[in-house]
Amino acid sequence: MRFWIRSHRRSAILVGLTLVIPLYLFFGVLGSLLSLRADYSAQIASIEPRIARMQGLIEKESALRESLSGISTIVSDHVYGKGAAAATVAASLQAEARRILDDAGMEVTNSQVLQPRKRSEFDYIAVKVVARGSLEQLNLGLEELAAFRPIVFVESLDTFPNRRRRRDEPESQTLTVSLQLLSLRAAS
Repeated sequence: MRFWIRSHRRSAILVGLTLVIPLYLFFGVLGSLLSLRADYSAQIASIEPRIARMQGLIEKESALRESLSGISTIVSDHVYGKGAAAATVAASLQAEARRILDDAGMEVTNSQVLQPRKRSEFDYIAVKVVARGSLEQLNLGLEELAAFRPIVFVESLDTFPNRRRRRDEPESQTLTVSLQLLSLRAAS
């Protein structure tokens, strides 16, 4: 065989190339297929946790829907709905604040609806109320405001003691209170 290779060099080279080129192509294709398989395996490995999460969500879908409906009820109990106009909400808030402070025994001397502030999730509806009464009445009024639904926040609270005009008046201290109240309305 060595003799034939030495005497027929060109033919030996052609036969060798005929064997080497298909082997080279075969191993090249095999290498690219193995590389492609490794890429697919990596993609599958990264997808598996997401699929497991989705399967867990599917299994717990009814519990999640039940929790979500409970949260929607809680939110609707704490904010005014987006169906109500801002002016209607402000008038309602003003009337309720006046009623609550009146029920607490305070004398409401002034109330004013402030300009609504628009935000992405909620509109801030504010009312300013000025009232006069004792410290106990103020405390009772603030407790009733805290229990009111939808929630009413006290943005600012300024108190000023009233002077006694006569010496023969009772010893009870009266206050003038300026409250800025805030409630939330779902943005439309």
